[in-house]
Amino acid sequence: MRYLLFKMIFKNIWEKADEGDRKIKDNEIKPEGIIKKEYEILFPKNTKVKYKSDSLKFNIYYNEEIKDRPVILDIHGGGWAYGNKDLNDNFCYHLAKEGFNVVSLSYTLAFKARLINQLQEIHFLVNHLKTNETKYNLLMDDFFLTGDSAGGELSFLYTAIIVNNYKYGDIYKIHNKNNIEIKGIALNHATCYLKDLGGLPGHKIISHICEVGAKKMLYGSFGKFKKYYNKTDPNEIFPTSNTFPPILILTSRGDKLYSFQSILLNDDCNLYNIPHKFINLDNEKAIHVFNVLYPDLEDSIYFNTSITNYFKEILEKGGE
Repeated sequence: MRYLLFKMIFKNIWEKADEGDRKIKDNEIKPEGIIKKEYEILFPKNTKVKYKSDSLKFNIYYNEEIKDRPVILDIHGGGWAYGNKDLNDNFCYHLAKEGFNVVSLSYTLAFKARLINQLQEIHFLVNHLKTNETKYNLLMDDFFLTGDSAGGELSFLYTAIIVNNYKYGDIYKIHNKNNIEIKGIALNHATCYLKDLGGLPGHKIISHICEVGAKKMLYGSFGKFKKYYNKTDPNEIFPTSNTFPPILILTSRGDKLYSFQSILLNDDCNLYNIPHKFINLDNEKAIHVFNVLYPDLEDSIYFNTSITNYFKEILEKGGE
């Protein structure tokens, strides 16, 4: 009964969010000179990984005037249950303007897919891009991830699986056979602590129902018995991680939802000596993922430029 109530609350939240997003998109001004191409690839059948959809759709955004473009995969947020490859359109356009190939995808949403299914779909796309980098004019040796909110968690966890593949590959059925290397990640108002999805503002009972329901949505029934249940959060990953690429953590005072999670992540990065940079914007009006929703705002430009500059600095250090 609680889970049915959670699904009803959650779906109602995203129906309202969709109305707001549509109004925002109607007023978007896209940067000039950026090309967007849409693609669709079929998931293989009769494999050990059982995909929840028949195909995967993705976009590539790029500035045709700039050659040798490194790659950013942007994983959209939406509570794991909302959004598609076009949700962060304007955000992706702005990243591409700074000289990157930006890729976005439509992963299968909850409640049809669990967390592990979404990660497997991301890996399928990354492998496809790596295998076909000449076809898409990509530099997959210079590969970065960014994600907002739930997409930040997916970005973090996918990175953890790839860089510690000998520990997590079998658990998630994600094997790094193509030697994928992730140079850095930017986590934007991310929700990386799945065991701590409470603490939300509002009614305590509703908050509790949402926390319990979200765990069932992500892990499935009897989630605590899943092999990956205790191998998702940063405080579970970092203590046994031999290596981790640099992390840019972005949050803001106006984020009443999950700013505490970014602070926790910064603390854990300090505790476990993970290379990172922490930006916490002191602006009450800078709401959850404001820089994705309104990329033309002054603070949004600062945030989004911080992402591309952070990745460029990593590339420059790698060339020294």
